[in-house]
Amino acid sequence: MRKTVAIAFALALGAAGSAGAQPLVVSTDVTTDTVWGDNLPLESQIVLQQPIFVKNGATLTILPGVIVRGQPRSAAVQAGSTAGTPGTLIVTQNGKIDAQGSKTAPIIMTTAATDNDNNGIADDADGNGFEDPWNPGDVFLDDTPATAPLAPLNKAGEQNTALWGGLVILGNAPTNLGDAFGLGFGRRAVEGLTVPGFPVADATYGGVEAHDNSGTLRYVSVRHAGDEIGDGNELNGITLAGVGDGTTIEFAEVYVNFDDGIEWFGGTVSSRYLHVAFAGDDTFDLDQGYTGVNQFLFGVMPFFNENDGGSFGTSSGDKAGEFDGDDFDEVPSNVNLVGPGDAPWPLSNAITLNATIIGSTPDSGAPGSAIDFAPVSAASANRGIQIRSGFAGELKNSIVVNTGTAQGFDVDAGGAPGFTVAENVAAGLVAVYCSTFDDGAAIPAGPETDALNAGNARFAATTDNNNTGAGFPGLVEEDQSFNPTGNAAGKLDATLAGGNGRLNPRPASGLSGIGGCAQPNEYGVDRSATYRGAFIRTASEIWTTDWTVLSIAGLLAD
Repeated sequence: MRKTVAIAFALALGAAGSAGAQPLVVSTDVTTDTVWGDNLPLESQIVLQQPIFVKNGATLTILPGVIVRGQPRSAAVQAGSTAGTPGTLIVTQNGKIDAQGSKTAPIIMTTAATDNDNNGIADDADGNGFEDPWNPGDVFLDDTPATAPLAPLNKAGEQNTALWGGLVILGNAPTNLGDAFGLGFGRRAVEGLTVPGFPVADATYGGVEAHDNSGTLRYVSVRHAGDEIGDGNELNGITLAGVGDGTTIEFAEVYVNFDDGIEWFGGTVSSRYLHVAFAGDDTFDLDQGYTGVNQFLFGVMPFFNENDGGSFGTSSGDKAGEFDGDDFDEVPSNVNLVGPGDAPWPLSNAITLNATIIGSTPDSGAPGSAIDFAPVSAASANRGIQIRSGFAGELKNSIVVNTGTAQGFDVDAGGAPGFTVAENVAAGLVAVYCSTFDDGAAIPAGPETDALNAGNARFAATTDNNNTGAGFPGLVEEDQSFNPTGNAAGKLDATLAGGNGRLNPRPASGLSGIGGCAQPNEYGVDRSATYRGAFIRTASEIWTTDWTVLSIAGLLAD
């Protein structure tokens, strides 16, 4: 049975906070096939009153242009309790999502926090330390997300993060967690959900169905999320836990999240055209035996802290990529006895192709240009891509710039005994090549990088990799800085751009003999993309145009 949600009445523009009808408040789980936004105005709005689970075999369809808002947290986290938990959308193992926006009408997921006094700061009328939930007649803090997005910091210089939960998708595909948690082989309750509290079945992910299908995400933008639902466990902007390769994910964005941007907990799903801007922790994070392929990734790390100097997010943008193979250091019992030793299964085999990452140190690659804007708060340098904890897989045809005093790439020892990164490198299970790490600290010698230099990964500073940036002309405009508190209204617009204007992540010119390599023969990979980075230099328009926050705000080149 198909259930269509319709909004039967409308209020004035100011009351709803946009030109659409009065928002529909959703306070019960989705247990039958449901459509959000059918026959409604372009900016139809849905308010998630609490964590909403898609379950019982139901498919949730979200139509183009719909704005989904999560209520902010209303009470402190209590172990074993779900009281006061923020609005969050969770697709369970037996639910599906069909969220297909479009380039000109993306699906936006953001906060329902209010700003009734119009001062650019979320309301807390009773002074209890929690943002006020939206009620009919209130004005949203993020009231114009489709045209004038909310800035990373509010007008008090505090972060606009953790203002709701985020998007969580739980699948049945393999992880390498074993049966450490008593839920069956490869299964676990996802971090960020209170268990006990929520039903265990609603929070569980993992299994043996590699081709599991959790649905489709296309042209979806998740903003200002990352609150914690369970004690000490913050949510990512998009959490993909045990998601199978029958799932389609492309043109997905996370903007200004408290914890990681996108995190893969095992699973086999492949994705392309992913953008993360200003994640408080890692931009892209993968672990627990993830074996998918991701192509065309664009990350912009935070260049600011809060105005009082406090960290933005969990640690002001820890790493551009934290690529783990397992959680051995965190959960020693997560491995299975296979053969003579404790071998995690499945072994990590994550493939990352055509990534462009701009680090936390503002810079400009344009010849003769200079930064003419000092950010409100300076951020410390953040690391680029780190492989660790038994990682195995490939990083290829990628560019990482502006990590300052931190490395653009590093290798960390760790992982299950016998399956550390160093041992995986020696076994030929790690490949890092045809990539550039520019304007960052030197990549030091060590057992792991020495093995990369000597092995088939071809990591040495040759035409395959140029780890010092030699011969690399930079990006057209690398300076991503702007006033992070936004304009007078606390929103983003083109007048905020510093340096030479809009950020332009295309390579500035030819790469002087250090171009890309042939792509692997993997299903779904664009094998014509034999260039470095997420964007082809000669493209008249890049794939972030029109639907991402920085593009909508006029801060990112077309």
